[in-house]
Amino acid sequence: MKEKVMLTGVRPSGNLTLGNYLGAIKNFVDRQDAYNSYIFIADLHAITSPQNPQKLKEAVYNCVAMYLACGIYPSKTIVFKQSDVLEHGTLGFIMTFQTKMGELSRMTQFKYKSLAQSKAGVDTGLFVYPTLMVADILLYNTSIVPVGKDQQQHMELTRDLAERFNKRYGNTFLLPDVYIAPVGNKILNLQNPLEKMNKSDNGDNKGTIFLMDDVEIAKKKIMSAKTDSIARVHFDEENQPGISNLMSILSKITGESFESIENRYKGKGYGEFKREVAEVVGNLLKEIQARYEKFNDKKLLDKILYDGACKAQIVASETLKRATKALGLN
Repeated sequence: MKEKVMLTGVRPSGNLTLGNYLGAIKNFVDRQDAYNSYIFIADLHAITSPQNPQKLKEAVYNCVAMYLACGIYPSKTIVFKQSDVLEHGTLGFIMTFQTKMGELSRMTQFKYKSLAQSKAGVDTGLFVYPTLMVADILLYNTSIVPVGKDQQQHMELTRDLAERFNKRYGNTFLLPDVYIAPVGNKILNLQNPLEKMNKSDNGDNKGTIFLMDDVEIAKKKIMSAKTDSIARVHFDEENQPGISNLMSILSKITGESFESIENRYKGKGYGEFKREVAEVVGNLLKEIQARYEKFNDKKLLDKILYDGACKAQIVASETLKRATKALGLN
Protein backbone atom coordinates (compact mmCIF):
# COMPACT_ATOMS: atom_id res chain seq x y z
CA MET A 1 0.00 0.00 0.00
CA LYS A 2 1.30 3.47 -0.93
CA GLU A 3 1.59 5.61 2.19
CA LYS A 4 3.59 8.64 1.12
CA VAL A 5 1.94 11.55 -0.68
CA MET A 6 3.31 13.46 -3.67
CA LEU A 7 1.70 16.75 -4.67
CA THR A 8 2.18 19.50 -7.21
CA GLY A 9 0.17 22.52 -8.32
CA VAL A 10 0.10 24.32 -11.64
CA ARG A 11 -1.23 27.76 -12.52
CA PRO A 12 -3.59 27.74 -15.53
CA SER A 13 -1.60 30.45 -17.25
CA GLY A 14 -1.69 29.28 -20.84
CA ASN A 15 0.41 27.13 -23.11
CA LEU A 16 2.98 25.04 -21.24
CA THR A 17 6.61 25.02 -22.33
CA LEU A 18 9.20 22.31 -22.79
CA GLY A 19 10.80 23.75 -19.65
CA ASN A 20 7.58 23.16 -17.68
CA TYR A 21 7.46 19.58 -18.91
CA LEU A 22 11.09 18.61 -18.34
CA GLY A 23 11.60 20.66 -15.17
CA ALA A 24 8.46 19.61 -13.29
CA ILE A 25 5.77 17.59 -15.07
CA LYS A 26 7.99 14.68 -16.13
CA ASN A 27 9.37 14.35 -12.59
CA PHE A 28 5.80 13.90 -11.36
CA VAL A 29 4.75 11.54 -14.16
CA ASP A 30 7.74 9.27 -13.56
CA ARG A 31 6.83 8.92 -9.86
CA GLN A 32 3.04 8.84 -9.79
CA ASP A 33 2.95 5.05 -9.38
CA ALA A 34 5.06 5.15 -6.22
CA TYR A 35 2.96 7.67 -4.24
CA ASN A 36 -0.55 8.73 -3.40
CA SER A 37 -0.43 11.48 -5.99
CA TYR A 38 -2.27 14.81 -6.23
CA ILE A 39 -2.21 17.52 -8.89
CA PHE A 40 -4.27 20.66 -8.43
CA ILE A 41 -4.96 23.43 -10.90
CA ALA A 42 -4.07 26.58 -8.97
CA ASP A 43 -6.86 28.87 -10.16
CA LEU A 44 -6.86 30.78 -6.85
CA HIS A 45 -3.20 31.62 -7.40
CA ALA A 46 -4.11 32.77 -10.90
CA ILE A 47 -6.33 35.55 -9.57
CA THR A 48 -3.52 37.23 -7.65
CA SER A 49 -3.59 39.41 -10.77
CA PRO A 50 -6.77 40.39 -12.68
CA GLN A 51 -8.03 37.71 -15.07
CA ASN A 52 -10.63 37.51 -17.82
CA PRO A 53 -13.12 35.01 -16.29
CA GLN A 54 -13.89 33.18 -19.54
CA LYS A 55 -10.24 32.95 -20.51
CA LEU A 56 -9.44 31.61 -17.04
CA LYS A 57 -12.03 28.83 -17.44
CA GLU A 58 -10.60 27.89 -20.82
CA ALA A 59 -7.08 27.95 -19.41
CA VAL A 60 -8.11 25.48 -16.70
CA TYR A 61 -9.45 23.03 -19.29
CA ASN A 62 -6.35 23.49 -21.43
CA CYS A 63 -4.10 22.88 -18.45
CA VAL A 64 -5.84 19.67 -17.36
CA ALA A 65 -5.88 18.28 -20.90
CA MET A 66 -2.20 19.08 -21.30
CA TYR A 67 -1.22 17.37 -18.05
CA LEU A 68 -3.15 14.28 -19.10
CA ALA A 69 -1.40 14.45 -22.47
CA CYS A 70 1.95 14.57 -20.67
CA GLY A 71 1.26 11.27 -18.92
CA ILE A 72 -0.83 11.99 -15.82
CA TYR A 73 -3.46 9.29 -15.28
CA PRO A 74 -6.58 10.06 -13.19
CA SER A 75 -6.58 6.40 -12.10
CA LYS A 76 -3.18 6.99 -10.49
CA THR A 77 -3.29 10.70 -9.61
CA ILE A 78 -6.08 12.78 -8.06
CA VAL A 79 -6.56 15.79 -10.36
CA PHE A 80 -8.68 18.68 -9.11
CA LYS A 81 -9.21 22.42 -9.16
CA GLN A 82 -7.94 24.38 -6.15
CA SER A 83 -11.09 26.52 -5.87
CA ASP A 84 -13.30 23.41 -5.67
CA VAL A 85 -11.77 22.49 -2.31
CA LEU A 86 -12.59 25.40 -0.02
CA GLU A 87 -10.20 24.22 2.66
CA HIS A 88 -7.33 25.68 0.62
CA GLY A 89 -8.51 29.24 1.19
CA THR A 90 -9.31 28.71 4.86
CA LEU A 91 -5.98 27.14 5.77
CA GLY A 92 -4.17 29.70 3.62
CA PHE A 93 -5.77 32.45 5.73
CA ILE A 94 -4.74 30.67 8.93
CA MET A 95 -1.14 30.22 7.76
CA THR A 96 -0.91 33.94 6.98
CA PHE A 97 -1.12 34.52 10.73
CA GLN A 98 1.92 32.33 11.28
CA THR A 99 4.06 34.39 8.88
CA LYS A 100 6.22 37.47 9.35
CA MET A 101 6.00 40.30 6.80
CA GLY A 102 9.76 40.16 6.42
CA GLU A 103 9.56 36.53 5.33
CA LEU A 104 7.06 37.34 2.61
CA SER A 105 8.91 40.43 1.41
CA ARG A 106 12.06 38.33 0.89
CA MET A 107 10.33 35.90 -1.47
CA THR A 108 12.07 36.07 -4.84
CA GLN A 109 8.86 36.13 -6.89
CA PHE A 110 7.51 39.06 -4.85
CA LYS A 111 10.74 41.05 -5.17
CA TYR A 112 10.96 40.42 -8.91
CA LYS A 113 7.33 41.13 -9.78
CA SER A 114 6.94 44.06 -7.40
CA LEU A 115 9.77 45.87 -9.21
CA ALA A 116 7.81 45.59 -12.45
CA GLN A 117 4.62 46.82 -10.75
CA SER A 118 6.17 49.56 -8.61
CA LYS A 119 4.52 52.45 -10.42
CA ALA A 120 1.01 50.98 -10.30
CA GLY A 121 1.36 49.54 -6.82
CA VAL A 122 1.64 45.92 -5.72
CA ASP A 123 -1.46 43.78 -5.17
CA THR A 124 -1.77 42.26 -1.71
CA GLY A 125 -2.40 38.89 -3.36
CA LEU A 126 1.10 38.88 -4.77
CA PHE A 127 2.46 39.48 -1.27
CA VAL A 128 0.51 36.79 0.60
CA TYR A 129 0.09 34.07 -2.02
CA PRO A 130 3.03 32.05 -0.59
CA THR A 131 0.94 31.30 2.51
CA LEU A 132 -1.78 29.85 0.29
CA MET A 133 0.90 27.76 -1.36
CA VAL A 134 1.92 26.54 2.08
CA ALA A 135 -1.67 25.50 2.76
CA ASP A 136 -1.89 23.74 -0.61
CA ILE A 137 0.96 21.48 0.41
CA LEU A 138 0.12 20.89 4.08
CA LEU A 139 -3.54 19.97 3.50
CA TYR A 140 -2.67 16.59 2.01
CA ASN A 141 0.01 15.42 4.48
CA THR A 142 2.44 15.75 1.62
CA SER A 143 5.72 13.84 1.77
CA ILE A 144 7.35 15.11 -1.39
CA VAL A 145 6.91 17.99 -3.84
CA PRO A 146 8.77 17.76 -7.18
CA VAL A 147 9.89 21.29 -8.08
CA GLY A 148 12.49 23.18 -10.05
CA LYS A 149 15.28 25.06 -8.29
CA ASP A 150 13.32 28.30 -8.60
CA GLN A 151 10.60 26.93 -6.29
CA GLN A 152 12.92 25.73 -3.54
CA GLN A 153 12.41 28.93 -1.54
CA HIS A 154 8.66 28.26 -1.31
CA MET A 155 9.34 24.79 0.04
CA GLU A 156 11.65 26.21 2.70
CA LEU A 157 8.88 28.60 3.77
CA THR A 158 6.41 25.70 3.90
CA ARG A 159 8.63 23.69 6.20
CA ASP A 160 9.37 26.74 8.38
CA LEU A 161 5.69 27.60 8.87
CA ALA A 162 4.65 23.98 9.47
CA GLU A 163 7.35 23.63 12.10
CA ARG A 164 6.38 26.97 13.69
CA PHE A 165 2.71 25.92 13.88
CA ASN A 166 3.63 22.54 15.35
CA LYS A 167 5.77 24.16 18.08
CA ARG A 168 3.05 26.65 18.97
CA TYR A 169 -0.02 24.42 18.88
CA GLY A 170 1.13 20.81 18.92
CA ASN A 171 2.11 18.31 16.25
CA THR A 172 -0.35 19.05 13.43
CA PHE A 173 1.41 19.11 10.06
CA LEU A 174 3.82 16.77 8.31
CA LEU A 175 6.96 18.56 7.09
CA PRO A 176 7.28 17.89 3.34
CA ASP A 177 10.49 17.20 1.46
CA VAL A 178 11.42 18.67 -1.89
CA TYR A 179 12.52 16.67 -4.91
CA ILE A 180 14.72 18.42 -7.47
CA ALA A 181 15.76 16.25 -10.39
CA PRO A 182 19.55 16.14 -10.82
CA VAL A 183 19.14 16.58 -14.60
CA GLY A 184 16.88 19.06 -16.37
CA ASN A 185 15.64 20.77 -13.22
CA LYS A 186 15.87 24.12 -14.98
CA ILE A 187 15.58 24.33 -18.75
CA LEU A 188 17.00 27.61 -20.07
CA ASN A 189 16.07 30.00 -22.86
CA LEU A 190 17.48 28.80 -26.18
CA GLN A 191 18.53 32.32 -27.21
CA ASN A 192 19.70 33.47 -23.79
CA PRO A 193 20.91 30.42 -21.83
CA LEU A 194 21.47 32.58 -18.75
CA GLU A 195 17.71 32.91 -18.26
CA LYS A 196 14.99 30.37 -17.56
CA MET A 197 12.84 29.24 -20.50
CA ASN A 198 9.53 31.00 -19.89
CA LYS A 199 6.26 31.87 -21.57
CA SER A 200 6.89 35.60 -21.96
CA ASP A 201 10.24 35.38 -23.91
CA ASN A 202 10.25 39.09 -24.92
CA GLY A 203 7.42 38.60 -27.41
CA ASP A 204 9.26 36.64 -30.14
CA ASN A 205 9.35 33.22 -28.42
CA LYS A 206 12.45 32.16 -30.37
CA GLY A 207 14.06 30.95 -27.17
CA THR A 208 11.03 29.09 -25.85
CA ILE A 209 9.51 25.83 -27.10
CA PHE A 210 5.83 25.42 -26.32
CA LEU A 211 4.32 21.96 -26.08
CA MET A 212 1.75 22.94 -28.71
CA ASP A 213 4.30 24.48 -31.08
CA ASP A 214 4.27 23.33 -34.68
CA VAL A 215 6.86 20.54 -34.71
CA GLU A 216 8.89 22.00 -37.56
CA ILE A 217 8.97 25.42 -35.90
CA ALA A 218 10.17 23.81 -32.66
CA LYS A 219 12.96 22.05 -34.55
CA LYS A 220 14.05 25.34 -36.10
CA LYS A 221 14.23 26.89 -32.63
CA ILE A 222 16.61 24.11 -31.57
CA MET A 223 18.75 24.52 -34.68
CA SER A 224 19.07 28.27 -34.09
CA ALA A 225 19.82 27.89 -30.36
CA LYS A 226 22.75 29.99 -29.14
CA THR A 227 25.88 27.96 -28.41
CA ASP A 228 29.55 29.07 -28.39
CA SER A 229 32.80 28.93 -30.36
CA ILE A 230 34.43 26.14 -28.32
CA ALA A 231 33.05 23.53 -30.75
CA ARG A 232 32.96 20.73 -28.20
CA VAL A 233 29.86 18.93 -26.93
CA HIS A 234 30.62 19.09 -23.23
CA PHE A 235 28.55 19.78 -20.12
CA ASP A 236 29.90 22.97 -18.56
CA GLU A 237 27.14 25.29 -17.36
CA GLU A 238 29.53 28.15 -16.62
CA ASN A 239 31.54 28.25 -19.85
CA GLN A 240 29.13 26.50 -22.24
CA PRO A 241 25.61 27.28 -20.97
CA GLY A 242 23.93 26.89 -24.38
CA ILE A 243 25.36 23.47 -25.16
CA SER A 244 24.83 22.36 -21.55
CA ASN A 245 21.17 23.37 -21.83
CA LEU A 246 20.71 21.31 -25.03
CA MET A 247 22.45 18.37 -23.36
CA SER A 248 20.05 18.66 -20.41
CA ILE A 249 17.08 18.58 -22.79
CA LEU A 250 18.39 15.51 -24.61
CA SER A 251 19.36 13.69 -21.42
CA LYS A 252 16.05 14.40 -19.70
CA ILE A 253 13.99 13.12 -22.65
CA THR A 254 16.07 10.05 -23.52
CA GLY A 255 17.63 9.14 -20.17
CA GLU A 256 21.12 9.13 -21.68
CA SER A 257 23.90 10.38 -19.40
CA PHE A 258 26.00 13.46 -20.13
CA GLU A 259 29.10 11.28 -20.29
CA SER A 260 27.56 9.07 -22.96
CA ILE A 261 26.42 12.08 -25.01
CA GLU A 262 29.91 13.61 -24.82
CA ASN A 263 31.54 10.35 -25.90
CA ARG A 264 29.23 9.98 -28.91
CA TYR A 265 29.99 13.49 -30.10
CA LYS A 266 33.75 13.58 -29.69
CA GLY A 267 35.22 15.28 -32.73
CA LYS A 268 31.79 16.15 -34.15
CA GLY A 269 30.26 19.55 -34.72
CA TYR A 270 27.33 21.31 -33.10
CA GLY A 271 25.15 21.00 -36.21
CA GLU A 272 24.88 17.23 -35.97
CA PHE A 273 24.26 17.44 -32.24
CA LYS A 274 21.50 20.04 -32.67
CA ARG A 275 19.81 17.90 -35.33
CA GLU A 276 19.55 15.01 -32.89
CA VAL A 277 18.15 17.22 -30.14
CA ALA A 278 15.66 18.72 -32.60
CA GLU A 279 14.50 15.28 -33.73
CA VAL A 280 14.05 14.01 -30.17
CA VAL A 281 12.13 17.14 -29.14
CA GLY A 282 9.99 16.94 -32.29
CA ASN A 283 9.01 13.32 -31.58
CA LEU A 284 8.11 14.22 -28.00
CA LEU A 285 5.87 17.09 -29.14
CA LYS A 286 4.11 14.85 -31.69
CA GLU A 287 3.25 12.34 -28.94
CA ILE A 288 2.02 14.99 -26.50
CA GLN A 289 -0.05 16.82 -29.11
CA ALA A 290 -1.75 13.60 -30.28
CA ARG A 291 -2.74 12.75 -26.69
CA TYR A 292 -3.90 16.32 -26.09
CA GLU A 293 -6.47 16.01 -28.89
CA LYS A 294 -7.74 12.82 -27.25
CA PHE A 295 -8.25 14.46 -23.84
CA ASN A 296 -9.49 17.88 -25.01
CA ASP A 297 -13.14 17.11 -24.15
CA LYS A 298 -14.86 19.37 -21.60
CA LYS A 299 -17.34 16.74 -20.41
CA LEU A 300 -14.51 14.31 -19.75
CA LEU A 301 -12.43 17.00 -18.03
CA ASP A 302 -15.37 18.15 -15.86
CA LYS A 303 -15.87 14.59 -14.62
CA ILE A 304 -12.17 14.16 -13.85
CA LEU A 305 -12.09 17.45 -11.91
CA TYR A 306 -15.32 16.69 -10.01
CA ASP A 307 -14.20 13.20 -9.00
CA GLY A 308 -10.79 14.54 -8.02
CA ALA A 309 -12.23 17.35 -5.88
CA CYS A 310 -14.49 14.92 -4.01
CA LYS A 311 -11.52 12.70 -3.15
CA ALA A 312 -9.24 15.62 -2.28
CA GLN A 313 -11.78 17.25 0.01
CA ILE A 314 -12.01 14.18 2.23
CA VAL A 315 -8.32 14.49 3.09
CA ALA A 316 -8.25 18.31 3.16
CA SER A 317 -11.21 18.58 5.54
CA GLU A 318 -9.60 16.21 8.03
CA THR A 319 -6.37 18.24 8.00
CA LEU A 320 -8.25 21.51 8.46
CA LYS A 321 -10.22 20.04 11.36
CA ARG A 322 -6.97 18.99 13.00
CA ALA A 323 -5.52 22.48 12.55
CA THR A 324 -8.59 24.36 13.82
CA LYS A 325 -8.84 22.03 16.80
CA ALA A 326 -5.20 22.76 17.65
CA LEU A 327 -6.00 26.49 17.46
CA GLY A 328 -9.03 26.10 19.71
CA LEU A 329 -11.50 27.06 16.95
CA ASN A 330 -13.73 24.00 17.15
